[in-house]
Amino acid sequence: MKNIADFEDCNTRGLPCGILQSFANRITRNESSERIMRHWLCIFTALSAPFWFLGVGYPERAAGSDPLLLKKQSSWNWPEVERIQQQVQAFVASRLSGDELAQAQQSLSSSSFFSGVGMLDAILNATSKAEPTIDAFRVSLDAPITVDSNSKMEAQLSSILANGSIPAWLKVDLQLIGCRYQVHHELFDEALLRLLPLANETTSDPATWLFCMAICQHHLLERTTCLETLDRLLERETELPTRYAITARLMQADIKPLKEDSLDEIARLMNDVERRLTLGRIGVVVRDKEQRIVDKLDKIIDKLEQQQQQQQEQQDKKKKSGNSKGQKPQQGSQPMEESQLAESRGKGEVDEKDIGNGSGWGNLPPAQRQEALQNMTKDLPSHYREVIEAYFKRLATTQP
Repeated sequence: MKNIADFEDCNTRGLPCGILQSFANRITRNESSERIMRHWLCIFTALSAPFWFLGVGYPERAAGSDPLLLKKQSSWNWPEVERIQQQVQAFVASRLSGDELAQAQQSLSSSSFFSGVGMLDAILNATSKAEPTIDAFRVSLDAPITVDSNSKMEAQLSSILANGSIPAWLKVDLQLIGCRYQVHHELFDEALLRLLPLANETTSDPATWLFCMAICQHHLLERTTCLETLDRLLERETELPTRYAITARLMQADIKPLKEDSLDEIARLMNDVERRLTLGRIGVVVRDKEQRIVDKLDKIIDKLEQQQQQQQEQQDKKKKSGNSKGQKPQQGSQPMEESQLAESRGKGEVDEKDIGNGSGWGNLPPAQRQEALQNMTKDLPSHYREVIEAYFKRLATTQP
């Protein structure tokens, strides 16, 4: 999947390209022609994407396009980069002075510092130099992954939210950065709990908020809400970062055909349980999901048994209707429904024939006899072979 991997930018805390890989792998397992056509459409989109965008950031609006038309078609808008830049500069200036402030202002003066998918990282790096709690939060994001990584990150984020000197707009962006970290490490339940309250807040990167929401809803099999989120995200598809647009289309084609109580849904639920167990989750939620899987499997089995019973009843009706019309059932055409003794029509008397003992009939040389025994018992369990071999040895040694 080298071509898809090329769409991942160099953002070290961005979402993993493995998400693209997981959706691309589903293409090869898809048996529906309609879904295959949708996946080919996504592949065509991926191949043509470099011609739409310049770099990996948010592309400039096409020359001559009407901004009012875009606002009418979209339910969300991009924030003003100048406003974000001014907010960050004001925050840094209120906490730094001297040479530190001069260096920070010099880096913040670059317009490219606040562009593309690096917007949130730029805000994090700039503000962490001016606030120790934000710097500790940044360090927790970069630390090696352990069992306690998420709890440490949550603790740092909680201290930021409790700090009254940090402005509200910055707290929203830092929460979104924390959610992105959780999505990156497949902590979808925790991320969704933080993402939902941010719906009423103004974030500096609404595309990342929608993208993280869609990924959580997709993995948690919230089909309806996931499709709604993807539709909102794709309202500005031509302005999205390349990997956002491609992955959104893949998610849309993947979850749209999902049906309730299908084997596909059960397989996804099993994958979700496996993910939770890998994370060390063994609580009530996991047990409920396991029970849900068992109930859905029982439902499918009951449905198959009912279908089989209906087919049997239809066959029995056809058989009875044929007999009522005077048609005699052909003997031997169908096996007996129940085992029973056959009717005795003969006396069962046969003429005995003495084959004698002098001719050596039935006696084989030892080597051929051993080979015959091995051929007869090669596919049988060992205890059966021993019994058969003992039986033939007794026959060979017994004199009539």
